[in-house]
Order: sequence, then C-alpha cells, then structure tokens
Amino acid sequence: MVKSFTFLKKKAGLTQEEFLRYWKEKHGPLAARVVPGLRKYIQYHPVPGFESEIDGIVELWWDNPESHRSFLTWRQSEEAKILREDEEKFIDTSQMVRFLGEEYIIVDDEAKASH
Repeated sequence: MVKSFTFLKKKAGLTQEEFLRYWKEKHGPLAARVVPGLRKYIQYHPVPGFESEIDGIVELWWDNPESHRSFLTWRQSEEAKILREDEEKFIDTSQMVRFLGEEYIIVDDEAKASH
C-alpha cells in the first residue's frame, strides 16, 4: 500500500470556510466517484486557531506505485476533465505539491493500548 499526499492552497478570493465546504461537500464526493483504483480518500482540514502555509491536505491510498502512476496518466485523459475543471473552482492548482510515500510506523499508541 502506498499513499499520496497533496498539499493544497485555496483559490484567491475564497474564504477558508468556502474552500473547505466546497472541498468536503462537492469535490470530495466527485473524486470518490470518478478516480479509478482509489482505495481510500482522506481530507485533512486545518484545526481552527493554528496558522499554516497550506489550506488542506488530501491523502489517497493506492495498492502500489503502479496504480498511482495509472492515476496520474488518467488525470491527463478526457475522462478526468471533470475532476480537473472542478479543482480549478476552488484550488490554486499552480501551488499544488504532491508526495508519494510508504508508511513506516514508529509509534502506534492504539496497538500499545490493546495489549
């Protein structure tokens, strides 16, 4: 299992509340419906009162690096146009930063609590 993280900045002119509401209520369900090979989709919204240079993080789970590469190829397709156009409504896509990684758990408090 590999995970991709995309760091997002809201489009100029939107409030934080407008950005987060659109992302959660409109874009999230759209992505869940149309993205092929997606195993899990998680949105991270900022905790109120804590300043950040980014407005949100999306975490996507993939079976392997190849399924992520297939997604990136799909993103350039006509079929994915609906997703790209929707992103332009609320994300400053020029500032999107992607990261693909494997998880190495160092501390898992839940596992400790169950023993």
